[in-house]
Amino acid sequence: MADLPEASRVLVVGAHPDDPDFACGGTVARWVTAGAEVRYLVVTSGDKGMPDPSLDPLVFTRVREAEQEVSARLLGVSGVSFLRLTDGEVFDTLDLRGKIVAEIRRFRPDLIVTHDPLTRLYRQHPDHRATGFAALHAAFPATRLATFYPEQAAAGLEPHSVGRALLFGTDRPDTYVDIAPVFERKIEALTRHVSQVSACPGGLHERLRRRAAEAGAPAGLDLAEAFLFVDLE
Repeated sequence: MADLPEASRVLVVGAHPDDPDFACGGTVARWVTAGAEVRYLVVTSGDKGMPDPSLDPLVFTRVREAEQEVSARLLGVSGVSFLRLTDGEVFDTLDLRGKIVAEIRRFRPDLIVTHDPLTRLYRQHPDHRATGFAALHAAFPATRLATFYPEQAAAGLEPHSVGRALLFGTDRPDTYVDIAPVFERKIEALTRHVSQVSACPGGLHERLRRRAAEAGAPAGLDLAEAFLFVDLE
């Protein structure tokens, strides 16, 4: 599929601040333009990604959260939630699944977007794998059955079925979104993550343009973001 997947409410689940923008910021911008509501759920606050180890980790996490909120607003994201798990120590636990289930039941998306936990051809941060697994396990079957996390129903969070998922960072893409019209907006959003500039040696713009060109080539697109589609029905 080489078109923008239809959606009215989209939840993007990322491991670290800047993961959602880096992986699918162009697609998010296109969804927002098309009238969809998009929210981010960020599992950690990126406390291990300090360019200067002498910085106060608590202060640094506040910086990273603020950068993510500014970047998300620029793309039109309606809100960002942080679970504040420790960076580099994320595991697919029942507790993490429950936190993601709560966010799904609260927001009630028809589509979730997250990391592909089974990528083999590319290097993969362990937090990305754990977050991808936890998000998929939360989306099916946990969030749709009242017998999972029944205390949430008592708090007013009713079960909800998510029909579809898109996985980014995949080595088996089958869904391609043209981001050429919004590529500069994606770049602008990512420049708001000032604390992470050193993570892109050689320049953010050129690195992302090259990645977007490589992603779009199989679909005949100049610049694209690529995903693996998962049917959750």
